[in-house]
Amino acid sequence: MKHLFIPSLTVFFVFVCMLHTNNLFAQKKADSIIANRCVEMLREAEKTYEAGKIQDIEKMLIPCIEDGFSKFEKVQAYRLIILSKLFNDEGEKAEAYFLKLLKVDPEYTVNPVTDPSELIDLYNSYRTNPVFAIGLKAGMNQATPNAYVPYGVYNTGGNNGSYKGYLNFQFGICYDYYLSKKFSIGADLLFSLKKFQYTNTLLGYSQLTSTESQTWLDLPVVLKYTLGKKKLRYYAEAGGAASMILGSNSTFVRKDASTQSNEAVGPSVSTLNLRNTFNYSLIAGAGIRYKAGYGYIVLDVKYMYGLSNVSNVHHKYINNQLVYNYGYIDNNFTLNALMFSVGYYRSFYKPKKIIKHEN
Repeated sequence: MKHLFIPSLTVFFVFVCMLHTNNLFAQKKADSIIANRCVEMLREAEKTYEAGKIQDIEKMLIPCIEDGFSKFEKVQAYRLIILSKLFNDEGEKAEAYFLKLLKVDPEYTVNPVTDPSELIDLYNSYRTNPVFAIGLKAGMNQATPNAYVPYGVYNTGGNNGSYKGYLNFQFGICYDYYLSKKFSIGADLLFSLKKFQYTNTLLGYSQLTSTESQTWLDLPVVLKYTLGKKKLRYYAEAGGAASMILGSNSTFVRKDASTQSNEAVGPSVSTLNLRNTFNYSLIAGAGIRYKAGYGYIVLDVKYMYGLSNVSNVHHKYINNQLVYNYGYIDNNFTLNALMFSVGYYRSFYKPKKIIKHEN
């Protein structure tokens, strides 16, 4: 019985697959027939419209709009129905169909040369620009501290040491709210990795090197001014940022500056307790954006100028290991960052009748 069961199951499986395949072919053939009929109906409706029989347009096209037209054909069909309603003094129905057209193609525009003035006036009576955009962004940054009050186990006397920034990553989500065609408010929520190195010579003979890796959550908010009308547009931006530090770890090396001997090297140390949790910055930047579908690709650069002291003045001497083993005490410093990003925004639309206030 077992030997008979397996071939029977195989035959049954093949039969089901063939039946399913035949059904798919039949459905595709039926869809193709409907599509061809609807294309012919659209052409017939255009001829009917040109002949002035505008009362017949709606009932000719509605069945194919519901099932049969491509996106482009739906837009053309809605346009014909809207024109027929406008010329038949059915303004409310024309507006209802215009909103349906914008749901199919939110970026539909009229042609001022070939379209009737009635359609142009209807288009201009609605807000058709995107309301907001949401996207993703990723890129690189280089963070550089700016020390303004030196601390140390030596005669500081204006000796702040020196800092060097390293390239690191950031990524996150981005949001634009459109105030007008040229102005928008942009906000990013970025997970940023920042790294820099501090070097100094202590007491004239001991060379100290500290490398610090930080993790931040940055929230830059800017006002954008955009120029250009075609696919490629340019913008400038300015604003501020609030940042919250999530983690900070440092490695320390101290050795004789001349002989490079007598090294004091230890494992990575958490320096989060030496940092203020929040940091505030000014921002200026610029970028370009390229239209892609119902959104745009963005390439931008920002400079964050730190305003607040990153070093916690109440915790400078809290870690005895750093003070006595390495001779390290935090300077007061702000943190600047140069940021490069690439991203994609998806625009969202909400067509709305423009209310005109009479004087």
